Amino acid sequence: MGKKLDRIMYDAGILYIAIPVFIFLVGWTRPAVFIPVGAIFLASLYFLLRNRPEEIAFHIGKKQILLFAGCILILAAWLYFSGIGGFSFQNSDYTYRNAIFRDLIDKNWPVTYTFETSDATSLPGVNALPHHAMMVYYIAFWLPASLAGKLIGWYGANVFLFFWTLAGLILVVYFLFRTLRRISIRSVLILIFFSGLDVLGYLWASRGALPGLTDHIEWWSDYYQYSSNTTLLYWVFNQTIVFWLVMLLLMNIKNSKSLFFLYSLLLLYGPFPFLGMLPFVLWKAYQGFPLLSENRERNPVTRFLLWGLSGIRRAVSFENIAGGISVLAVVYLYFQSNVTGGRKMGISQIYSSLPVFLLFEVGLYLAFLSVIFYRKPIFWICTASFLLIPLYQVGLGQDFCMRVSIPALFALQLMIQKELLGREKEIRPSLTIHDRKLLAVILSVMLLIGTVVPVEEMSRSIWYTSSQGRTWSDTLKSLDNAGVTATNFVGTTDGNFFYRYLARKG
Repeated sequence: MGKKLDRIMYDAGILYIAIPVFIFLVGWTRPAVFIPVGAIFLASLYFLLRNRPEEIAFHIGKKQILLFAGCILILAAWLYFSGIGGFSFQNSDYTYRNAIFRDLIDKNWPVTYTFETSDATSLPGVNALPHHAMMVYYIAFWLPASLAGKLIGWYGANVFLFFWTLAGLILVVYFLFRTLRRISIRSVLILIFFSGLDVLGYLWASRGALPGLTDHIEWWSDYYQYSSNTTLLYWVFNQTIVFWLVMLLLMNIKNSKSLFFLYSLLLLYGPFPFLGMLPFVLWKAYQGFPLLSENRERNPVTRFLLWGLSGIRRAVSFENIAGGISVLAVVYLYFQSNVTGGRKMGISQIYSSLPVFLLFEVGLYLAFLSVIFYRKPIFWICTASFLLIPLYQVGLGQDFCMRVSIPALFALQLMIQKELLGREKEIRPSLTIHDRKLLAVILSVMLLIGTVVPVEEMSRSIWYTSSQGRTWSDTLKSLDNAGVTATNFVGTTDGNFFYRYLARKG
């Protein structure tokens, strides 16, 4: 049963990621594009499904079924108060997310708009809102529910989205357990309550004033944010769950034969976390592949180049080359016309709060994890990511900082879980049992301090849902009504290469 379930869960995980992208290819591109690209996609998907992880000493037997079922109930309760499905309070970002979701259901694909001339004005740093426009946004996560919604309507689609999201969380937790080689409710609780030490930063910034139980304190530094897992689920689920799943799949797949095809599927889920995932994908591509030791007489630069070429050769496959390039090309051309492309892009202004922000959000965690993981590439990828991400900015806000960091934050949480709960802990002969216990206590205390943010996120949802009956944040209805704020989500159809040559015509 265990081995069969493991195969089923891997296949389910891959299909969960791939199906929305395939729906996009069918729904957004004309037959002359979809037929060849779709055929390549399906062939690549077949090879990806065949490239299963190696069997390990982990399975969910009959004795663990009840424990796993209990974990699913905890996930369902966590998800219930996220606002997904409309069962509970929805944070302000849902105003636009619901409008996008409703347009995907009600309008023909590709979704297009005609804006009034009075709306076609400019904002500082933003291109003019076009008169004729197409929805250009990272829409992958909504597509299965949107397709269902064309048959069962708005409310049915939201119920579908709730269970689609729950299925993603179940897959995440399964592969989390597989990575740790154990099933544990504590592991699920760490996933739910993991956060930076925001409350310490808030106390520093507010000179000791305590936050309220329903406050949103992620912006305590004013300029930067590394979001907690609960914040990500409750605000930007469409950019989060699939990246968590792929991070865990990277820990479990055995080679790079299908790696870049899998990576290419992520772009439609979110360009920012897609970028943040890149160093982890490159690490996986070269994992267990040391720098060439032969030909010592060659200079280091030549040896490095040969090492790089050898790694590329290992990844050469039909699915990586044909599948990966074709998917990336189509999605890139789709994104290229987004109106907000005219916004600021470059080195970010450095604010005085950055050192304190880094210290409380990730620095203390990394300092103690370095004792165990300092020889592991994943530790240094996380460290470099956290230091570099705040230095760059795309757009007028801090979305780059908040969303590019999603993969690294999950990897940081995963290292903590490996040290506290993993069956196969990193071996450090220099550390005594007492040292490891002390480290476990320190990490546990930091996790406990970090729970303030997710508790606030959940408390706010529970409060507004139960005391005021507030659920839907659905006043906008459609991007037709969004005015110039629609610039975040649309691209012009005039001179748009994707719209002219690749898109379906209604």
